[in-house]
Amino acid sequence: MGSKLKNMNSILITDLDNTLYNWVDYFAPSFRGMVHALSREMNLNEETLISGFREVYKKHGTLEYSFSIQELPFINNYSNEEVLKFVELGKKVFKRVRDKNLVPYEGVKETLEILHNNGVLIIAVTNAPRYQGEARLKQLKLDKYFHGIGGWEGNIIPDNIHTKKILENVGQGYYDSKYIKKRWSFIKEEMKPNPCGYLTILSSILVSHKTTYVVGDSITKDLQPGNEIGAKCIWAKYGTKFKEKNFKTLLEITHWGEEKIDMTYNQKKIDPDYVIDSFSELKDIIKMTQQINLF
Repeated sequence: MGSKLKNMNSILITDLDNTLYNWVDYFAPSFRGMVHALSREMNLNEETLISGFREVYKKHGTLEYSFSIQELPFINNYSNEEVLKFVELGKKVFKRVRDKNLVPYEGVKETLEILHNNGVLIIAVTNAPRYQGEARLKQLKLDKYFHGIGGWEGNIIPDNIHTKKILENVGQGYYDSKYIKKRWSFIKEEMKPNPCGYLTILSSILVSHKTTYVVGDSITKDLQPGNEIGAKCIWAKYGTKFKEKNFKTLLEITHWGEEKIDMTYNQKKIDPDYVIDSFSELKDIIKMTQQINLF
């Protein structure tokens, strides 16, 4: 592995959500569409459904728990056949709205391609479940530019009648990208802003922090751990812009407290080395002729 990397240039560790695409402005409308459809089908008001989803998300520690409909606190009031129908409806509506709104920021694809073609080793690190981050890269056709991806190990997929096909697909590697070569899964305590994930990745590919750049929308979550390991830190300022309505939706369903929200979106604990208003500006920042120093 080391001999292959001797001819590589710099390392780019990039966040995914609100760095490569606008997560807030795709997830919130998708969630609202799903709730609206389920409200009619289940004969429940939307406030009751939102409260139920919030309870499930808090239990599992993520807004991206894929089996939330099956675990709504009042779901036992319905038959298995009805639940299956609700799950399929929710997935269908969520996907339809997601596919409309989930697009890369302007310049992302072209910049990743240029960096990749010039030998920059690109690695994604996300606090989302790793398999979901990888699925988004595949959907956006960006996975071919990535050497690896690190993320939360995620919740265990429940084994029941609603997940049989999913478990089969996982076992067959159906959700894995054919391009991504390295995968790292972290427990909650190892995720950003803990620098453990960054250190684990750099150690496993035998490269120095001195040739590493870290880019992300959150100074506290993404850049502070990069600063701690001595990497060059790039603030994707454009990733802090989203529609107020969509951010309000997330606040209604999140398990996060005010302190964590403020830490992620508002607090500024370090001064980044660079501030960018477009992902394409990375082409002028990252040194594409600098050789990696192996440990």
